[in-house]
Amino acid sequence: MKALCIYNPKAGNGKAGKQLGLVKKLFDTYKIDADIILTQYPHHGTKILSEIDLSPYKVLIIAGGDGSMFDAVNAYVRHHLDSQIPVGLLPVGTGNSLSKDISPDTNSLESFIKIIRQGHIKHFDLGQVTTTGHQFYFINMTGFGFTTDVTLTGVKYKYLGDFAYTLGVLLNLIRLKSYPLQMIINGQTVNLENTYVTISNSKFAGGKMMVAPKASVNDGLLDIVIVNKVSRLQLLKTFPKIFDGTYIKSPYVKYYRTNRIRFTSNHKKILSPDGEIVGKLPAEIRVLPQILPILVDKVFL
Repeated sequence: MKALCIYNPKAGNGKAGKQLGLVKKLFDTYKIDADIILTQYPHHGTKILSEIDLSPYKVLIIAGGDGSMFDAVNAYVRHHLDSQIPVGLLPVGTGNSLSKDISPDTNSLESFIKIIRQGHIKHFDLGQVTTTGHQFYFINMTGFGFTTDVTLTGVKYKYLGDFAYTLGVLLNLIRLKSYPLQMIINGQTVNLENTYVTISNSKFAGGKMMVAPKASVNDGLLDIVIVNKVSRLQLLKTFPKIFDGTYIKSPYVKYYRTNRIRFTSNHKKILSPDGEIVGKLPAEIRVLPQILPILVDKVFL
C-alpha cells in the first residue's frame, strides 16, 4: 500500500516526534510504503497538501492531533475532494478527539495502523463555516464564548495533556460573563443571553469531553449545545458531567439538531474550530453530508 503521511512531530507537546521511529517500524510490519513529510511550523500541513499531487498514493495519513486534522481537512476539501482518497489518522496529539469515532482503542498506534491497512471506509460529514470574507471546514466541532476562552487557555497548557482543557475551564470560570446572542435556526430567530455555544459534528472535543452525546459523524446534522446565562457555581457543578454527556440535562442547557444555523452578536466572539482559533461572528454554519472518506474500525461501519 502506497501512502502519504503528513506527520506533525511537535504534536502532543513533542511526544509525536519521539514516536516517529515506532511509527516507521509499524509501517514496515504492516507493509505500508509511506512517504513521510514532517511539518515544520503551524499550518504547514495545509500548505503541503495544497501543493502536492496525491495521484501516486492509495491513502493519506495524518499523524497529529485535532489541529493537524483541521489543517488536512481544509486542504483536502479545497484541493483533493474529487480524488476521494481515503484519510487515515494516527492520533499522536494532545486532544485526539476524532480518534474515538475511528477506533474503540485510542491508546495503541498499532490499532490505528491496522485500521489503515484494513481499508474500511466511512464517509464523514463536515461542518462548513462562512464568516465575513472567510470560509473554512471542521470535522469535530466549533464554538465560541466560554468554549473559545477554554481553548485559548488549553493551548498554553498543552503539556498537561487532557487536563489542559480542564484547567482552561477552571481558570475561565473566574471571568465568566454572558452576552446577547441572536440565533437563526430552522427558520426561527431566537434571542439569547448566552454563555457559550458548541456546534458539533462528532461526540467528543478537547480529548475526552462528550460535548455532543447525540452526535453522529454521518447523519447529515449538526448538534448545537446552547448554554445560557449561568452562575459560576452552577457551571462548576455541571462541568464534570461533560465527560459522560449528562450535562445536557441541566435546565440552562439547550440541545438542538439542524443542518444549518446562523449566529450574530454585538460582542466580538471568536470561533474555535477543532481546537484552532479561526474566524468570528457573524457566522453561518452548515453541514456537508458524507463528504470525507475516513478509514475506521469495522465496528463503526
